[in-house]
Amino acid sequence: MRAFARSGGRLRTLPMQARVVYTIFLVFTLAALALTAWLGAAMVGPDLGRVGEYYAGTPTPQPAASGVQAGNGPKLDLPDDALPTTADHDPMPTRKLLEVTHFHLFSMPVYLVILSHLFMLSTLRARTKLLWIGGGSLAVALHIAAPWIARSGAAGSALIYGVSGSLLALSFLVMSVVPLLEMWRQRSDEAAAAAAH
Repeated sequence: MRAFARSGGRLRTLPMQARVVYTIFLVFTLAALALTAWLGAAMVGPDLGRVGEYYAGTPTPQPAASGVQAGNGPKLDLPDDALPTTADHDPMPTRKLLEVTHFHLFSMPVYLVILSHLFMLSTLRARTKLLWIGGGSLAVALHIAAPWIARSGAAGSALIYGVSGSLLALSFLVMSVVPLLEMWRQRSDEAAAAAAH
């Protein structure tokens, strides 16, 4: 923990075993980000066009019944919005959404803390680190709330879902790639010494 309290630039000086372990974690993180993008596209479409359908369900109008009733009564012309509807895709059950939210409320902040600690060891300026960690924190909160907003059918829910997912992916990507590069990049003085031998 002392390494986290000191100024940045400690990633290159970590023992080889620590760098290997952290690299494995970060590579799994990058794989998880790619899989998350694929899963999201499968659930709600790459253009987020099915966010409302996936979470809130979509009503589909039923075809109009025959205009002739028994006894040859008159045909009733009703506007389309007066026709009965059924859900083509039912809303996500509250229980399922609670389970997903429960899991994410425990796992995503832990993941954020781990990435943030590694990212804090980088040589970036403190303000830059704070900006990325703050963006990641906001993204986690928004992305946990986004399915609930989408399920409510609120206007702009697809936009919130997309913004939260994009911010989450970008912040986690940066907080993964920067430590990876810094852990394995040789310093210029080390490279010069290696070339001299």
